[in-house]
Order: sequence, then structure tokens, then C-alpha cells
Amino acid sequence: YVPDLNCTDQEFFDAMTLSGTKGESYTRLDKNLEKIVVGQIESIEAHPDAEKLVICQVNIGTEMVQIVTGAGNMKTGDKVPVVLDGGRVAGGHDGSAMPPDGIKISAGTLRGIPSNGMMCSIEELGSSREFYPEAPEDGLYIFENDVQVGSDAAEVLGLRDTVFEYEVTSNRVDC
Repeated sequence: YVPDLNCTDQEFFDAMTLSGTKGESYTRLDKNLEKIVVGQIESIEAHPDAEKLVICQVNIGTEMVQIVTGAGNMKTGDKVPVVLDGGRVAGGHDGSAMPPDGIKISAGTLRGIPSNGMMCSIEELGSSREFYPEAPEDGLYIFENDVQVGSDAAEVLGLRDTVFEYEVTSNRVDC
């Protein structure tokens, strides 16, 4: 509702409190989301040593990266959120709580195959199906086809925002 403010979240929160509107809290929706882009799955092949894993070649706009995943709801051509090596996610794929600073994603190997990032569900991005009902119950979040490969996935999902909560009282109709 208030785009392009020239202040920090804390400065806005403090200014609203000083105006007589008691602030309860605020939450950055993109807290702990780093290095997450829109990637397009170019190929999928079975993992040679793991029945439930597949190897995907993913175009992230500037290069192709190989990612090993256990997700089963994607197909070639799908556009998905990709956390790159060194990035962070905010939640677990099952919606479980994560450490306060999220979890850092590092390149590694899964059952002997190099994996250079992670494709994400909406829960891993710190949100839920309550706000993204089109997200699958289990599996990766899949973007619409018109989303540009390589773009900031948190921005596309509207997660570069802050939610402020205020105490509402019946004697403050102006609020």
C-alpha cells in the first residue's frame, strides 16, 4: 500500500508509532531469501544410483546449472525458483521452522552426482499455500510461462515486501 518509501522498515514503524498508531510488529517477507532466481528445467534424467532422485539441467539465464532433486512434480520446460550456491532459504519443504538465519545452500554431491543449487517449494521460500493456493501440496513451486528466466524469484512472487501489524482500537476510526 505504501511503495517507494525513502526510509527503512524500522524508521517507518517508529514514525507510525510516534503518530499515535501503536505498532505491534513487522516482518520482512524476504528475510533469509538470498540468491534465488527463476530457472527453466531444460532436461531431466534418472539418477544412476538413487531411485527417488533425478538430475536436472536448469537454465538460470546466465548459465546452465545441474541440480539433483527428489521432487517429482516438474517436467522439462517448467520454470521454478532456484537457490544458487551460497544462497539461503527461509523454511523447510514441510513448512517446519528453520534456524533464525534460514539455511545456507551450498554446491555438493548427492549420491556421487554434483548438484549446484536447489529448486524450491513455496514453503522453502518462507511462505505457504495459504498465500499461494496454486502451489502444489508437495513439490516445487512452478511459475507461469510468461516469467522471465534469470529474474529475481522473490521479486516475482511479491516477497520483497514487509508486513506491518498495528493494534486497532475502536476509538481510532482514522486508522
